[in-house]
Amino acid sequence: MEEDLHAFIDQALDAGRRKEVQDYLDRNPEAAATVAMFAAQRQLLRSALTPIADEPIPERLRVHSLLKHRRSASPAPWRTAATVVLALATGTVGGWHMRGALVPNGGVAVLAGEARSSYMAYATDPSEDTDKAELLKLVSDKLRRPVEIPDLSRAGYRYVGGRLVATGHGSAGLFFYDSADGTRMAVMIRPMIHEKEAPMMEQTTGNVGGVTWAARGLGYSVVGTEAPSLLHPIADEVRRQVSSKSPT
Repeated sequence: MEEDLHAFIDQALDAGRRKEVQDYLDRNPEAAATVAMFAAQRQLLRSALTPIADEPIPERLRVHSLLKHRRSASPAPWRTAATVVLALATGTVGGWHMRGALVPNGGVAVLAGEARSSYMAYATDPSEDTDKAELLKLVSDKLRRPVEIPDLSRAGYRYVGGRLVATGHGSAGLFFYDSADGTRMAVMIRPMIHEKEAPMMEQTTGNVGGVTWAARGLGYSVVGTEAPSLLHPIADEVRRQVSSKSPT
């Protein structure tokens, strides 16, 4: 099962097995919390290292430059040893300072991963055997505050179903929408333990994009197969609607 959980995080499972793993996580909050933690670490590492990976290789670090330098000068043994010690010390200190960045705190980066995983698990089967009014009451009761299903008709999407899902940080409402051409996206809403107010953050993993933020203690994530730039106007509409409601 552990291999399946890692494959779930890496999006390496087929649709059927992913659904089985998601069902298992919904029934096992501790496993869901562990998966959320690893997913957040994966996302944070990708976010931190992508700009570095995209940078061109400095000329001094290219193979022909290194070989040329090696032929022209052979460092003294003490200098080589000092370089190794410095590299180890830098790595140790850097790892120590990075530890805080890699420990997820239930913030928007974690919510983004949870929304993506839930979307991939339920996009083909978006609705529980519950009508809209009953689902809204169920989600509001679980989240312990009134929640409304956003009306995204102005953005070209109609509500097609939803469900209550389990995450590593409590229950969440997951609401699905379709556009006229059949494109499906979802809005996830759950309470935030940390980062109760956070600006919109765009993210992309594989073919799933999203826009995630937090306001008034609730986290929101708009997620789907569209690029974040296309999902952003929909997220703006969701934020406009929830912002127009009086604080609870």
